[in-house]
Amino acid sequence: MLATKLMVDLFALIPFLMKPFHLFLFSLVLSTMSLSALEKAAWTTDYNAAVKVAREQNKSILLLFTGDWISMCRVFDETIMNQDAFLQEASEQFVLVRLNFPESNRLPEEIATQYQLLRDAYRVQGFPAVVLTEADGKPYGLNGFQPVTPELYAEQIIAMHGNGMEMKAKREAAESLEGIEKAKLLTEGIPELPGNMAARYYGEEMRKVIEADPDDVLGRKGEFAGLIDDVKYSKAMQLLSKEGKWDRMIELTDAYIEEKQLSGGMLQKALLNKSRVQERMDLLRGRVESLLQVVEVDGDSGYAQEAQRQLDELRVEKLRIEAEAAKSQEP
Repeated sequence: MLATKLMVDLFALIPFLMKPFHLFLFSLVLSTMSLSALEKAAWTTDYNAAVKVAREQNKSILLLFTGDWISMCRVFDETIMNQDAFLQEASEQFVLVRLNFPESNRLPEEIATQYQLLRDAYRVQGFPAVVLTEADGKPYGLNGFQPVTPELYAEQIIAMHGNGMEMKAKREAAESLEGIEKAKLLTEGIPELPGNMAARYYGEEMRKVIEADPDDVLGRKGEFAGLIDDVKYSKAMQLLSKEGKWDRMIELTDAYIEEKQLSGGMLQKALLNKSRVQERMDLLRGRVESLLQVVEVDGDSGYAQEAQRQLDELRVEKLRIEAEAAKSQEP
């Protein structure tokens, strides 16, 4: 499609290129047009413009969070994301948005603010990362680099788009239903997303499931209620962090753990949050205690692995300090 548009634009110049030499040059331009020009035309860096186009053309949005200073990001671009085999398929269903975070972090203020807001909104921790959303910003799929062909990657993305649109149709169809049938269809229409991301974007649907299934026939009431509470807690913590109210953040976390009787991953996540605040306040003993509690809850979880990593770093630092102290006391 992009190639066709560019060809049409160039053919519009033919009346001005009637001389034989000019016709020769025109043919040369067509024959030597690099594929990279077509590839670049498929991507935009303007998120707001992408949203407008997605709404007008009834498309989804593919957000590529990347850094051209990272080797894996460059490989991702070269082998998949800038390959015509991927672009032709993906651009049929998506408006493609490239968000490049330079190593220097030097971007125009307006762009830097927009990129950071998007990164925070979709909880992007590392690059490259791919987030698939509806035109209104609701995410339904996450992906990243995979050592596959551009054709296969396009198939994966298109399949995720199909699933996303199917879930959207279920949520819309559920509005005309009542009771358990409504709850069931709504539940099937909520994407599986990490952490509390699903509740951030589909919290209203989760509330409707709880309301339509008061007896918890589907067994999702506790899970959804917990995720909704976690979103409220996270937003409150973010606000307190901006205000630098570290003591209040610890109090809020302790109260959240106690009032909601957190367990499992939810408890580990809250304790990790607490440990980060304690690190900020230089409360080493409290931080170590929080990290140890994370490991005790479930030593095999990802949260526990992160806590153990931090504990190991603290042990190494303690040994280094002790060694330097001992060395300084040598005669």
